This record gives sequence, structure tokens and C-alpha cells, in this order.
Amino acid sequence: MNENLRSKIATKLDSMTDEAGRQLLDYMEFLDSKYHRSVRSPSTVQKIAENIEDKLGSVSLADIATKGGAQVMEAAGKLMDGLAAASRVVAEELQPPPRSPTGNGQKPEGPVSETTLQEEDESTA
Repeated sequence: MNENLRSKIATKLDSMTDEAGRQLLDYMEFLDSKYHRSVRSPSTVQKIAENIEDKLGSVSLADIATKGGAQVMEAAGKLMDGLAAASRVVAEELQPPPRSPTGNGQKPEGPVSETTLQEEDESTA
């Protein structure tokens, strides 16, 4: 390839996005395979590695980190909700039973009204 053509291609390459560069590379590899059939094809492992590289190249590491961070925060939120629910249950279990209105620790035998409570207070006084 002559130097003038090489410099024009280099100028265009500098202004391309990563995605456009990947597409160009794919097209160049296609042209290479079309005109240079005698060249050995890449191994299966090499094809897999290139495929992974292409997939990861289109996603930035910041995107992966952000998604992972969001998943961690969501899991932490679920954990905290579970802990809050469990602590409410424990707190309810640890509360002492309500005191009986008779004051002697025994449950009253019938319905208790304010009049009944006042009569009991007067009789104990």
C-alpha cells in the first residue's frame, strides 16, 4: 500500500468511534479472507477469544461496574428489609404480657368495665 493511501486511512481511523472501528476491522478481515485464502484460519480458541473481546469492547467497564453496584445495593436492601421484619417479630415476642386489670396477676372472669375497675379499686383501698 502506498504512503498516501496509508495516511488517508490513518486519518479516518483517528476520527472513528470504537464501534465503527470494530466494523471496519470485521470488513478488513472479510476482505483478507476473500483475497488471501491460503492464509491459515484462526483456531477455535482464538475465535472465541476475539468474540469475547468484541462483546466486552462494546460495553464499558463503567457500565459493568454500575450494574454490579446496583445489584449489590438491591440485595443489601432486601437483606435489611428481612432483618427489620425479623427484629419486629423478636421485639413483639420480648414484650411482657399486658397486666391484668385486677392487679393480682389473675385474669378477670368476665368482661371488665370501668365501673368494675372502680369498684375493685375502692374495695382494695
